[in-house]
Amino acid sequence: MENLSSRVLLALRRFIGVPLSGTAWYVYGAHPLGDPVFRVRLNGPGHPAEPVGSLLVDLPLPASTAEDRGWWWYVGALRRITRLLSGTESPLAYGDDGVAVVDAAAVLGKEGFPDEPEVTLEDGADYVVGDLCGDALWHGTPASAAPGLYRMVGFDLRTSDTLRVYLSHQNRVIGVDLAVRDGGTGRPRIVGWWASAKLTALLRPDDPASPAVHKVPGTGDPVREAVYDLTRWA
Repeated sequence: MENLSSRVLLALRRFIGVPLSGTAWYVYGAHPLGDPVFRVRLNGPGHPAEPVGSLLVDLPLPASTAEDRGWWWYVGALRRITRLLSGTESPLAYGDDGVAVVDAAAVLGKEGFPDEPEVTLEDGADYVVGDLCGDALWHGTPASAAPGLYRMVGFDLRTSDTLRVYLSHQNRVIGVDLAVRDGGTGRPRIVGWWASAKLTALLRPDDPASPAVHKVPGTGDPVREAVYDLTRWA
């Protein structure tokens, strides 16, 4: 429970400074509220009945369910709830302080709880940057997922399909193109995919000649000394 709560907090922290995708709601607080509930306080435009104010959303947090769905599911559930609350018939309760409280199970129950986490293109790009930088959300270690091998120094979301990451590797900067959409479905890749593992395989190969297979000649990118295309290496 504690580890799950920590990961939910680390995931939600990114919405303190920017709104949840597709909404104007910001995360202003989050904490467990007894087993199995996790309460998130949102500030933003409010419900139509309350143009400005806070909203408390109680998310279910049963450990067994989280293991099945993945903890990123809670980010998607929170987004879906805030979108549904734009309707005037959404079930709201009010605490003694007049703040609206939303039971996620009651709201999402109308459509059924989603089994898969909702992932946007921005989620996928954010995940890759965090993964390669060794973000505590993904690794619990600072600076790099593989500090003895590379250090991430930049990125560029070049198209809706391709994220280029810049890595300091063997005293030079290289660029590596990664696909942020699934080649089969066209949907954004799920949060938690293979980015750091694939880069480790590329930069520390069993066959020293294998990186050359992915090298892109003459890309005209002034930031790097070489670019490698891994967009088809899934």
